[in-house]
Amino acid sequence: MRVLGMRLAVFAAAACFDVSLPAGAQEQPVKPVISSALTGIVIDTLGDPVPFAQIIVVDAGDGTFAGEDGRFRVDGLRSAKTHFAVRRIGFSPVYFDIDLPVAAVVDVRVRLRQIVRILPTVEVSDVRAPLRKEGFYSRMAVGHGHFVTPEMIEAIRPIRATDALASIPNVVVDRRGSRTRVVGASQRCEYALIVDKIRVGQPGSRIRTTTPDDAVSGTDLYAIEVYPRNRGLPAHFLGLTDEEGCGTIVIWTKGMLSR
Repeated sequence: MRVLGMRLAVFAAAACFDVSLPAGAQEQPVKPVISSALTGIVIDTLGDPVPFAQIIVVDAGDGTFAGEDGRFRVDGLRSAKTHFAVRRIGFSPVYFDIDLPVAAVVDVRVRLRQIVRILPTVEVSDVRAPLRKEGFYSRMAVGHGHFVTPEMIEAIRPIRATDALASIPNVVVDRRGSRTRVVGASQRCEYALIVDKIRVGQPGSRIRTTTPDDAVSGTDLYAIEVYPRNRGLPAHFLGLTDEEGCGTIVIWTKGMLSR
């Protein structure tokens, strides 16, 4: 298999770029399917790796996640013009097309630009408005799940996002070396994670766990919803989670205040 090198210095402002045979016919030998692959690294504008970015094969709806070092590999690609997307929370997404040759490995470098949000001054009376619009307080009134309000987060003053989960029943933050998982009390399953209505990571993945600390800083937390075993989870979140997991953690960030 050939290895081709390419460099994509793409900056994003909003977005850059079974067959039946006739009687008597002889069966022809099946030719093996020869696929191509895309490898590379995701970096920021300073050249530092961007860990756990999501690489998406747009037309196939498939893809992978970059590792902690920003490197990734997508196998099983057809030799054709293929549309890719690279996303990471806190960065503008990048979109690009590549004409993949036959039986080749194409190596790319994708550069993401970090989003710098200037949050407006918000009056106290407006703090609940974005969450009320999303149904946060209605769900809290019903009583399903556990809820951490903006006032509670302000009192906790978390440094890491997982600091705000310390008092929630059946939620354990398991830190082992540089890796962190958010698991149930039995530690046999992981919670799925949704941040601002976007699924982050994949529970049980070797290259990407579901810790909120990789996606959100403690100072950017706005509110949290936790649904053990997904009991009471809103219907519009069901397609973003795992039915067999411990449950789902829904995080809202202060980025909502600028919408």
